[in-house]
Amino acid sequence: MYYQTQNNDDEKIDAVLRYLFQYEKPELKQAQYVAIVAIFEKIDIAAMYFLFSLICERLPQRAKMLFSGEDYRGKKQVILEVMQNLAYSVES
Repeated sequence: MYYQTQNNDDEKIDAVLRYLFQYEKPELKQAQYVAIVAIFEKIDIAAMYFLFSLICERLPQRAKMLFSGEDYRGKKQVILEVMQNLAYSVES
């Protein structure tokens, strides 16, 4: 019997991390928003916890403590809100 041991969500995790932490023009973030949310929603639960840990590593201390205090649903909601803020916070 063969069990798949490679994580197929690596590319999805990388895409989400790049969207969250790499600087790009606001217009580009806005254009990527719908696709990146779709990718985020397709990540399985084990990979999602791995993503949470990678995000937590990059946060400043206070944000790290607040993020760590959230449950699974809360962490997902926070990430979605940050994605939306990145997409629609075009400076006027």
